[in-house]
Amino acid sequence: MKVRIKTADGEALFYETAWACAFDFKASEEVIFEPGEFRLIETWTVVEIPAWYVLQTQPRSSTFKKHWLMQTNSVWIIDCDYCGDNDTIKFPYINMIKEKVIIEKWTRIWQWLFSKIERADFELVESMNNQDRWWFWTTGIK
Repeated sequence: MKVRIKTADGEALFYETAWACAFDFKASEEVIFEPGEFRLIETWTVVEIPAWYVLQTQPRSSTFKKHWLMQTNSVWIIDCDYCGDNDTIKFPYINMIKEKVIIEKWTRIWQWLFSKIERADFELVESMNNQDRWWFWTTGIK
């Protein structure tokens, strides 16, 4: 799948290993988070997502351990029509500790993956005719 990108450093995005399903984004500038502060980390990257795909974001598994930052929304979704020259990708984080956190320029801070999407054709019904599970978050007693 060919994907057009525009990056701040003029380098292509890439997967770190042969079997990686997600690729990393880097901070394009140094960002300082005061204790408890929310900031957007700018990448100055634009991605033209192919039709019928979505780009989903998650913090790298090491982000909280290394930087004490938490993504402010659990999953960030970028639609395929967000791809103009100024539609840069930014990451929303909050500093979770009582100390200043500095993210240096070019730090790998976020990861993204492409997911194929299907659009639903909803059918309105009076009853689902399925057995109730009775409780959210469970598939049984134990």
